[in-house]
Amino acid sequence: MKIALALLLIFCLAGSRPLSVAGQAKYSFGVRITGHGKPMILIPGYKGSADTYNDVVAHYKDHYKCYVITLAGFAGQPPSGVHDHLLQKQRDDIIAYIINEHLKRPVIVGFSFGGVLATWAATTRPDLTGPLIDIDGTPFDISLQTNPFNKDSLINDHIVKYEKLVDKPTTYWKKRDSLYHTPASMKLGDPYVLKLVTDTNRLKEINIWDAASDFRSGALMDLEADTVDMRLSVARLQLPVLVLGSWVSWDYRLKSDAEKDYADKWAKAKNVTIVFSDKGKHFLMYDDLSWMLAQMDGFLKNYN
Repeated sequence: MKIALALLLIFCLAGSRPLSVAGQAKYSFGVRITGHGKPMILIPGYKGSADTYNDVVAHYKDHYKCYVITLAGFAGQPPSGVHDHLLQKQRDDIIAYIINEHLKRPVIVGFSFGGVLATWAATTRPDLTGPLIDIDGTPFDISLQTNPFNKDSLINDHIVKYEKLVDKPTTYWKKRDSLYHTPASMKLGDPYVLKLVTDTNRLKEINIWDAASDFRSGALMDLEADTVDMRLSVARLQLPVLVLGSWVSWDYRLKSDAEKDYADKWAKAKNVTIVFSDKGKHFLMYDDLSWMLAQMDGFLKNYN
């Protein structure tokens, strides 16, 4: 019943949102297709919209066919309808999309939370995916160098939290949503996001996406992402990886601390390049776009 409702909502929204392609109902996420050339899949961050990548798509649309995703439950896209393993559903749908739409070794671009998902899809089916570009993410994003941890206990803690929440009724999620999205919080914005982007207009846009997102989908997928440790499985990747990092948003004392932390987490990848912005906050496509595109261009020219 939930799946049918989600699909009905997709069809109802299709006339007003440029996310549909032939066979869109087969997938729980939305897809906006722009440009021509080699395929490039772009996945936004937590509760993010496809609009996150507007400037990136404008740069690449004459050379790449850009498939820009809005994940199920985020920024107005209806939830997937599945009860459990919502993030894995997104991973599996992305893999199915590559297969069914006959995309040959697409470049996979993921930002932050979307980088976790992009890496998970690529390490699950490295035979299908092209080069990976992870914008400010690592194969185990939950851990920070400044927060020493026991990996197993950290993962188990989030598994327990997930299991406590997954069966909560709809009334619980509505209450959580109303407590989080109060008029005051909507006016001021999420204090955490204030650390991640400089432009206040962009911050307002991010807050709008947040308010349009399904609270249950966000909470459960976030916890599920925290249980995915890919530091060993990145060794399966067959093609190069580019990691574009920021450090000024985080709790690193020095840029060199961030460089060491990211290098440790990507250590098993056979061919990885990690480069850090000197000034950009987490939303690098907003805070340091020219630098970001220059790094991506240099990386992709070896793939063309």
